[in-house]
Amino acid sequence: MNTFEPTSLDRRDLFLARAYYFAYLGGWGFILPFINLFYVSLGLNGKQIGTLSATSSLIGLLIAPVLVSEVKKSARPERYLQWALALGALAYLFIGQQTSFWPILLIIFFQAMIMSGLVPISDSMAVSVASSAGTGYGSVRVWSSVGWILSVLAAGWLIERLGFAAGFGGVAFGFVAASALIFSIRPQHFASARPAADSSKPGLPATLGRVARDPILFGFAIALVFIGFLNNGVLQFETVYLAELGASKSLISVAGILSAVVELPFMLWADKIVRKVSAPRLMLLAFIIIIFQRLLVLFYPSIATIMIARFVGGTSFSFYTVAFIGLISSRTQPNETGTVLALYTITISGLVSMLAAPVSGAIFDAVGARWLYALSLTGYSIGLLSLGLALRKSQKESHANHE
Repeated sequence: MNTFEPTSLDRRDLFLARAYYFAYLGGWGFILPFINLFYVSLGLNGKQIGTLSATSSLIGLLIAPVLVSEVKKSARPERYLQWALALGALAYLFIGQQTSFWPILLIIFFQAMIMSGLVPISDSMAVSVASSAGTGYGSVRVWSSVGWILSVLAAGWLIERLGFAAGFGGVAFGFVAASALIFSIRPQHFASARPAADSSKPGLPATLGRVARDPILFGFAIALVFIGFLNNGVLQFETVYLAELGASKSLISVAGILSAVVELPFMLWADKIVRKVSAPRLMLLAFIIIIFQRLLVLFYPSIATIMIARFVGGTSFSFYTVAFIGLISSRTQPNETGTVLALYTITISGLVSMLAAPVSGAIFDAVGARWLYALSLTGYSIGLLSLGLALRKSQKESHANHE
C-alpha cells in the first residue's frame, strides 16, 4: 500500500511552480501568437522573419546544453532563471520599440544568449516539484495553458486598441512575475541530484553516447529532426495565414486559445495515460492526431478549418508535451535529465530551426502558406515511422533480455 503523503512544503512548492508556469509560459501568450504579425507590420518579408527565428535557434543550440550543465552544477541554479527572465523581459520591451530588421536581429541575438537554458531548467524543476508532491508534470504544465488563455485573449483586445507595444509589455510583466516567484520555491528542486560517491556527473559526450545507444531516445531524436524541419513553416506563418484569410486580431487571439482550452482537462488526463501506456506510445498517438490536423487544413483551407484544427490540437499538444518530458525523464538518470532535455528542446530543435526557418520563409514567399501544411504532414509521418520502429526495436531487445 502506498503511504506517501506530501508535506506542506511540497504542496507549497507545487502551488508556486504552477503559478510560475502560469506567469512564465502563460505570459508568452501576450506576444507569441502576434510576433510575426508585428514583423509583417514593419514590412519584413518571409526570409527576414525566418532569419530572426534562425538566429535565436543558432544561439540556443550552441549554448544551451553547456549552459544547462554548468548552471545545474552551480550552488544556486535558480538565480540563473531569475536573471534570464528579468533580462528577457527587458529584451522584449526593446523589440517592441524597433521599426527595422537589423536592431531586432541584434536584440534577439543577445536575448537568445541569455534565455537559452530557460526551458529545460524550468521543466527539470517542474518534474522535481511534481514528483515530490506525488503528482505528474502535466498538473504543473497545465497552468501555463490557463495563463495562455487569459493572456492571448487580453493581448488580442489590447493590441487592436493600443498597438503591439501592449503585447510586449504583457510578456515582460509575466516574466518579471515568474522571476519573483522563484524566490519562494525550495532550491533543491533546481539542483541536479547528487551523484554517487564513485561516479562523476556525466558530461555532454557521455550524454550523447547514452542517446545513441538507446533506440527510443535515438529514434525520437530522428523524429524531431524531420518534424522540426518540415513543421517549421506552419509554426511561423499560421497566424499570418489566418490574417491573409481575413481573420481579425481578436479572432486570431481566439484561435490562439482554442488549443489551450482543450489542454486544461487533457493535460491532466495525459499524466494518467502516460503511466498506463508509456510515454513513447502516447507520443505516437500525438503524432497521429497532428497528422489529422494537417490533412484537415491542407484539403479544406479556411479560417474555420484552422480553428477546428487548433481546437483538436489541444489534445495532441497535451499528449505531446507530457509524453516528451516523460520519455526523456524515464530514460535518463536524474543528474543528466536537464542536459538531455536541453539537447532535445534546444540543440536539436535549434539546429533544425536554424536551417528550416529561412527555407520556410522562402517557401511562404514563393507559394504561400497552404503548402506548408503538406510539408508538416510529411514531417510528422516520418516522425511516426521513426519512433514506431524504435519502440518496436526496444521491445524486441527487452524481450530477448528476459529470455
